[in-house]
Formats: sequence, structure tokens, C-alpha cells
Amino acid sequence: ANSFKLHRLPIPRPGEVLGLVGTNGIGKSTALKILAGKQKPNLGRFDAPPDWQEILAYFRGSELQNYFTKILEDDLKAIVKPQYVDQIPKTVKGSVGAILSRKDDTKTEELVCEQLDLLHLRDRNVEDLSGGELQRFACAVVCIQRADIFMFDEPSSYLDVKQRLRAAITIRSLISPDRYIIVVEHDLSVLDYLSDFICC
Repeated sequence: ANSFKLHRLPIPRPGEVLGLVGTNGIGKSTALKILAGKQKPNLGRFDAPPDWQEILAYFRGSELQNYFTKILEDDLKAIVKPQYVDQIPKTVKGSVGAILSRKDDTKTEELVCEQLDLLHLRDRNVEDLSGGELQRFACAVVCIQRADIFMFDEPSSYLDVKQRLRAAITIRSLISPDRYIIVVEHDLSVLDYLSDFICC
């Protein structure tokens, strides 16, 4: 159901990391779905949701019009690291190394695994990973793929301070002039380090 009201949709900018912060239940994950093109913004109309033409007209003249147009024309590929990493073993089967090798579009798997301290886990099955290991694995899966929009929903949960910093460094290493990076995070110190600008 698309019955959620977001007062302001954050505007991602290429070449920068957009941080989203706020208490649970205010729509951060919904904002990610909309910005990934997986859910249409309802513009506050729950009974008769608008079509994309109306949505683009609503955002006319804003950076979001250009952004959504690119998504609709399939010019932008989005990858999302899910919030609930403990659910990953229900849908992902196999060893860490085999899965990462399959997903590695960018030939950066080894570097990312080293940055996220995953090298010693390559032979381990995904279902045997701890919460922190699943989080680092999920971040790695996103970081090694080719995409235009990279989204990380709560990338620091389950991680200790050192691991949070390493994850933040790895995510920032994705920055390039034509990529959008969006991070939902509750840890303000991580977000402060990670983001170029923050929306609350």
C-alpha cells in the first residue's frame, strides 16, 4: 500500500553522498524506495495515486524532475543494501566468496573484501554469518557492482566503531561525478563522516 506521507523528498546529487537521518517510522526507507524507482511518490493522494506523467509535472523545474526522468528511461541503475541484513540468509544461499565473485562487475572484490575485513570469510556460508558479518557482506555486494545509484539502508548496525569507519571509507570510495550515493543512518557520527549533506 502506498499510504505513506513524506513531507519532503530529499534530492540526491551526483558526486556526493546524501545522508538521511531521523527517528524510526518517518519514511527514510520509503524515501529510498522512491528514489530507487521501486515505488511511486503518491504526492499525498492515497485514494487516486498519480501516474508518472503527473509526478514529473509536480516536480517540474526541480532537480528531482531530471532524476526521475532518468530513472524512468532506465538511464539509472539503482542497487540497495537492505536495512534488515538478518533476513539475507532466507533468500541468499552459498558461500560468501562464490556470491561476491558472481556479483563483481567492477573487479574490485578483493579490495572491498580487504577494506571490509571479509577475506577470511570467503569460504563461509552466508547462513553461518553473524549480524556484523552479514552487514559487511551486504555492503560489499553493493560496492562491487556497477550502478548509478548506490543506496545503503542502515549500514552501521551490528558493526563496532572500527568496522563502522571502514564501512564509511568503503562507501565514500564509490564517489564519482556521475554516481548518486544515498545513506540512511541513525548513527550521527558515522553520517557526519560519511555524508556531504544531510536531510532530516
